[in-house]
Amino acid sequence: MTRYGMVIDTTKCQACSLCLLACKDEYVGNDFPPYSAAQPETQYGFYGPDAAPNGKNPGGAWVVPGQNWMNDVEVVAGTWPNLQARFVYMPCLQCDNAPCLAAATGGAMYKRPDGILIIDPTKSAGQTQLVDACPYGQIYWNSALNIPQKCTFCAQRVDAGQTPKCVEVCPMTAITFGDLDNPQSAVAIAAAKASAFHPEYGTNPKVTYIGLITGTETR
Repeated sequence: MTRYGMVIDTTKCQACSLCLLACKDEYVGNDFPPYSAAQPETQYGFYGPDAAPNGKNPGGAWVVPGQNWMNDVEVVAGTWPNLQARFVYMPCLQCDNAPCLAAATGGAMYKRPDGILIIDPTKSAGQTQLVDACPYGQIYWNSALNIPQKCTFCAQRVDAGQTPKCVEVCPMTAITFGDLDNPQSAVAIAAAKASAFHPEYGTNPKVTYIGLITGTETR
C-alpha cells in the first residue's frame, strides 16, 4: 500500500524560500475541503513614530502573524570563526507516531490509508491542545476560525495525481516526494540516506533530511 513521504536535501537547498512562498500561494485565502480551511495571511507594514497600530513598535515594522506550513529553521554549528549553517525547511513531518493525533478528540484528526495526517477543519474547532502536542512547532492556531492548522502534504493535489506545491517549485530539486513503501521510488532511495530531525522525539517522521547538522536553531 502507498505510504507517502518526503526527503529534503539540505545540501542542495539554497534557502530561496520558494517552497514557503508557493505554499502560501496555494493556501492563503483558499479552502480545500475536507482537508483544510484557508491559511491566514501574514501582513507587514511600516509606520511613522506616531502611527503604529495600538502604539506598538513606533517607527518600526509591525506584523500580523500568519502561518508557515513550510517553515524555515536555521541551524548553526561550530564555534567562531569555524561556523557551518544550514537551512532546514520544515512542513508537518507527517509522523507515524504523531503526538498530535493522540491528543485529538472527536475525530478532529485522522491518518489516511496513505499515511497523510489531516486535521479536520470542522471537527477540530477549539482543540488548542493539538498546537501544544507537536514537538516541532508545526501546528498553528487560527484564532479567526478557532481551529488548528498545518501542512497536509497538499492532499488535494496528491489526490489529483500531482506532487505537493513545494516539490513542484523547488529550483534545486532538493525536495523528493513519493511512496516510501516502493523500494524503487526516488523518495525511498533518498530516504535510505536521510535522517530524522530530532530523532530523540521518537515520532518516526515521514519527512526526513539529507545533510542535517547539529547545532543552535533559530526560527
